[in-house]
Amino acid sequence: MSIQNNKFSRLHSKPQSAWLILGAWLLMLPVSLVWASGTAITGINFSSLTGDKVQIHLTMDGPVTAPKVFQTDNPARIALDFSGVNSALAKKRFTVNQGAVNTVYVVQAGGRTRVIVNLSETVPYETKVVDNNVYIVLKPVSLVGTIKTPEQKDKVDISIAKFLPEQTIKNIDFRRGPKGEGRLMLELSAPNTVVDVKQEGGKVVLNFLNTRLLNNLERSFDVTDFATPVRKVDARSKGAGVKIVITTVDGNYDYSSYQSDGLLIVDFIPLSAMEKEALLKKKFPYIGKKLTLNFQDIEVRSVLQILADFTDLNIIAADTVGGNVTLRLNDVPWDQALDLILKSKGLAKRQTGNVVLVAPTAEIIKIEEDELAAKKVQKLLEPLRTEYIQINYAKAEDIQAILVGSNVVQSATESSSSSGKSNSFGGSNSSSNNSSSRIKTETKGVLSERGSSTVDARTNTIIVKDTSRQLKEVREMIKILDIPIRQVMIEARVVIADNNFAQEIGVKFGVAKPVSTSSSGQTFGANLGGGNAAGAIGSSALLDLGANAINKHPVGALGMTLARGANYVLNLELSALENEKRGEVLANPRILTTDRTLAVIKQGIKKQITVPGSANNPPTQKFIDVVLELNVTPQITPNGAVIMDLRIKKDNEIAGSQDFAKREVKTTVQVEDGETIVLGGVYEGTSANNEYKVPFLSDLPGIGFLFRKKSESDTKQELLIFVTPKIVKDSLSVR
Repeated sequence: MSIQNNKFSRLHSKPQSAWLILGAWLLMLPVSLVWASGTAITGINFSSLTGDKVQIHLTMDGPVTAPKVFQTDNPARIALDFSGVNSALAKKRFTVNQGAVNTVYVVQAGGRTRVIVNLSETVPYETKVVDNNVYIVLKPVSLVGTIKTPEQKDKVDISIAKFLPEQTIKNIDFRRGPKGEGRLMLELSAPNTVVDVKQEGGKVVLNFLNTRLLNNLERSFDVTDFATPVRKVDARSKGAGVKIVITTVDGNYDYSSYQSDGLLIVDFIPLSAMEKEALLKKKFPYIGKKLTLNFQDIEVRSVLQILADFTDLNIIAADTVGGNVTLRLNDVPWDQALDLILKSKGLAKRQTGNVVLVAPTAEIIKIEEDELAAKKVQKLLEPLRTEYIQINYAKAEDIQAILVGSNVVQSATESSSSSGKSNSFGGSNSSSNNSSSRIKTETKGVLSERGSSTVDARTNTIIVKDTSRQLKEVREMIKILDIPIRQVMIEARVVIADNNFAQEIGVKFGVAKPVSTSSSGQTFGANLGGGNAAGAIGSSALLDLGANAINKHPVGALGMTLARGANYVLNLELSALENEKRGEVLANPRILTTDRTLAVIKQGIKKQITVPGSANNPPTQKFIDVVLELNVTPQITPNGAVIMDLRIKKDNEIAGSQDFAKREVKTTVQVEDGETIVLGGVYEGTSANNEYKVPFLSDLPGIGFLFRKKSESDTKQELLIFVTPKIVKDSLSVR
């Protein structure tokens, strides 16, 4: 533009004719600039030659140097790069459909023009430059000889086999493993037989060189009836070797092979579709469409352009990306090819959506560090907002501890006494305080460094001040944590009965499944009543197993589970027990507690005892608790069962003494919702010798014994604890 202005200034005083000449020259100036900028492609022709050859003829408007040519096999394509050449063609796409040529694209970009010839399959070609003309001659498909014929392969195998010792496959066996895996076992004459194991087209192929197969083994073996991943084993002699093809039912399997003492074993392990997909990703993480590249000393930028055309990705190469690369990749995923090219040149990539940035590794790291620093600055500059979040079910203080982080974490064994967590029956209320251990640890909260939170205990509201992004994370966390905790209603029956009552329960209800317990004494576990309890062993178990269990185990060993449907009958049995004066129901407490929360039920008295004194200290008085105590911590499992940590304690005074008898059982059991766990084994026995006589007459000599009677009694009673957990339904809890 500055040149034109100078010419205008010099020609301003010339005559009118000079203005006309100047105008004509200006009209011709743009055309002259285009022609001066470089050679252009002015025409393209397609023709068929003798011998089924196809010729592509490119016409230039000036001399042209030989283009840079490269070819890809998958997809089949030939590309010619003309540096400094423009395209003056009216369109970019030309349909040919002659021989192996489908279409031709002519694209101009970046100071060069690329001619892309799309082929139906890879064929040989020749390029020739004559003055202003470029000729591309493609040979017919029938002349393609890049792949060896089977006869050529056999000749190669025979030549290699000459260097190997002769081997023999003596036997072929197939077996099924305990987990449904298939095992192919080949008995070999030599312990180190050379074998090539590979996977081809969904089949596993074993190739043996210089190996002989016995005639009776040269056939197909149908192993479908074994119900393994293998469907058929086909063993055939092939030239100087043996080929065994193993056909599978589907692709959901994994295989491995190894030799040991003349035995080749190939295992096929069945996999699910998800396991197979995970295994493939673990073994080979590349999932891109496969292609073939064969270049000699080609620019890295050109290879990136080819991959961009193949994948429809937008690849941006930094200015520092340069150099040439020589590569030959045959049928590899494009993402693997890209990684190999980048690693060979010390490059790295960063992908965002369908845009890939390629640059030296140091530059990528620098970009990511700069972005991270920018994000930190953005966080420091982002304005703070305040939100008032209502907590519905949890305590606001507990949620705030998670938000800000806490340096003290309470151990799982901690428990405290509070209303709703402990209860008493049959006497004055009492509380339980269990010591707890604290583990000091550092935990990071959800709030950012600039964030803060405050709790309004009166409305159970958290006031949070933080950035918008952090507030969103806080709301999502509270949505997950602030939910109603499931509750468990625990009903207990404390029964004193004669020692035959537990045996009679075993006779009437039978045994269905063992219960896993862990107690301070010996216990026996069984599920009585069958019902729909998991693991029931059927009606054949409705025998006197409850009684037999007690007889076979030491005294003080009982623990069984009554099915849900047996509760009603159990109530009738307990009523009959009291009516027959054979026992007594001491208590029937019920307590409601939340999941994983300790519930304590306690009844008893405080007894004053005298602590003997010493030489320097006089005797002192002390009060101790003599109680019946039941501690339960329920845990609801995902399948609806309840795991209970039980602790039952029963203290008794000893008549005429300040001592007392202490009995305690600890156990952990898993019970279905609504079932009843029966714990026993705490016995109380009384012995008495009584004498009845008639006054005066019983003292007469000789006949006094007729008016006297002696009796001895030995009674034994058992303390039985029936515990029934019932999960409170959510709908009932809401109401």
